[in-house]
Formats: sequence, C-alpha cells, structure tokens
Amino acid sequence: MAYTRAGIDLGTNTFQLLVASCTQADAPMQILTNLQRPVQLGKGAMEAGVIQSEAVDRAQIVLTEFIEIAATHGCAAHEITALATSILRNATNGAEIMSAWQRSFGIQVELISGLREADLIFEGVFQSLPQPWERPTLLMDIGGGSVEFILFQGAEVHFKTSLELGGLKLRSLFNKEDYFDLSIREACIAYIDEHLQPLFAACAVQVPQVLVGAAGAFETMWDIEYALKGGVAHKQARALDIPCFYEVKQEIECLVPDERVLYPGMREFRAGIFPYANLLVDRVLTHFGMEEMWMSTNSLKEGFWFSQRDEAIKKGNIF
Repeated sequence: MAYTRAGIDLGTNTFQLLVASCTQADAPMQILTNLQRPVQLGKGAMEAGVIQSEAVDRAQIVLTEFIEIAATHGCAAHEITALATSILRNATNGAEIMSAWQRSFGIQVELISGLREADLIFEGVFQSLPQPWERPTLLMDIGGGSVEFILFQGAEVHFKTSLELGGLKLRSLFNKEDYFDLSIREACIAYIDEHLQPLFAACAVQVPQVLVGAAGAFETMWDIEYALKGGVAHKQARALDIPCFYEVKQEIECLVPDERVLYPGMREFRAGIFPYANLLVDRVLTHFGMEEMWMSTNSLKEGFWFSQRDEAIKKGNIF
C-alpha cells in the first residue's frame, strides 16, 4: 500500500504544497503535486508585528485550494501537515491564526523553530545532491522572514542557525517607496554583514568550499540563467553559473520595479525581494571566497516528508 502524505510550507512570502508518495521503504519519493502561491503573509506584519487581516484572507484562500488538491490524491485532513515558520513564530497574533486554521480546516499546524526548520531543509536538500558529496558545504535557504544556514560535510552537520535576514524582512527595513533602490544598497549591505557575523565566526575553522541554495530565490536564479543561456531544463540539483549570477545581480539592481518583473526568467512574485536575496548570496560568496554554487529544488517540505516517512517506518506503521 502506498504511503501518501501532504506538507504545506507556510512561508512569510509564499505558501508551498507538496503531495508525495512511495510504495516501499527504499523507493524514491514520487511527487504527485508541487505548488507555490504568493500569499505574502508577512506583508505589513514586518513593520507592525501583527499579521494583517488581508494577508489572513489570502492565506485561507490558498489553504482551501491546497487541502482540496491534497484530497484528490487521497490525503485525509489528518494526513496533511502545515509547517509554520518565521512570520508565524514572530507575529503577536500568530498563535491565534494557527489555532483558527486547525479548527476550520482540521489539519495539523505545527509551529517549528528556526533550528528545526534548518534540520528539515538539510534533510530535503541532502537527498537531492549527487552522491558522494564530501566537500565542506554551506546550505542556504532564503525565506521571506528568515534565512537558514547549515554547514555540513558528507551527511554530518557541523553548524546550523536561523537568522532574521529574509528577503521580505530586508525589504521592510531598506526600501525606497517599498522597493529596492540603489540608494539603500550600502546600508542594506552593512546590515547584512553585521548580522552574518555569527555565521562567519562559526565557519572560521571549517571553511565551506561550496554554496548550495535551497529552492526559493535559487530556483529563480536558475530560471533566469536558463532563460538567458539555456541548459538542462529539469534537474533536482544543478550547478549555477557564478559569473551569470553577478551579471544578473548588477542588472537587476539598476532596474525599476516594473522592469524587474519583466526580466527574462523572473518569477513575478519574487521580483520585489530578489535584489535582497542577491545581496545576501553575494556577501556569503565573497566572505568565503567560494567559486562554486549549486541549487536544489528541495527544501523544507521535502525534508518534512522524508522525516515523517522515516518515522512511520521506524514505528512499524508502514511497509
């Protein structure tokens, strides 16, 4: 009998749905549905500390859609888990909103810490990388509210942290008329550098050689690179062209908001925070002198699916 479960990533900027299945313990994950929607749950909440009613309305529409889709693949409500991340951790009305969703939808809404989020991201991404993967590597997941970093070599994690440096967070702090502008660039860089110091200190002894980005902004980097230069259209993990990254970064920074949306390969809902993500990546690459960067399509929801399946196997509930 197939094991089928659904996971929803309740991100600060986007909500994402994964419905996946497998037929035996050593079988690969079969993805049945993989969707993302630009909910912008954190819009207005970064400044006020309260998730706005308009954002809750957008979230409920998407959750209704996701739960209906999961049901078409045979997932009952108790087989759907929504993972609450940065904005729901930090907003004063986050607990109230999560309780309301549990009552109205009948699904489990699990509030996870930043470090638990990092664990699950690593679980998802590591499964996607070519094996053996032995070089010291820094994994980076840029969310709307937080950024997770995991330093690992092979399957061993040496350091992990979650920093409130997400794209929507930076946009709320540094903007001109709510958008990225060159006039705020240096102030934003100084802020990023200051708040990356714990990461830089932790990686001083074992310096990472490779940066691996988890989904999100890194997928958009690949979409843009593919639109500009071509390549392999569908691959779970792939190397990114760093010179192309820097060419795009410089061009994107100089564009006005409407032009960023129209940039080849750009995902419209990421255009507003993409320049901030590029600044984050640049500061990490530059500090460690890394000359290789990869992206993985896997992230939090895939890691959660793997962890739930493995736990069910250990308990003897499946297979």
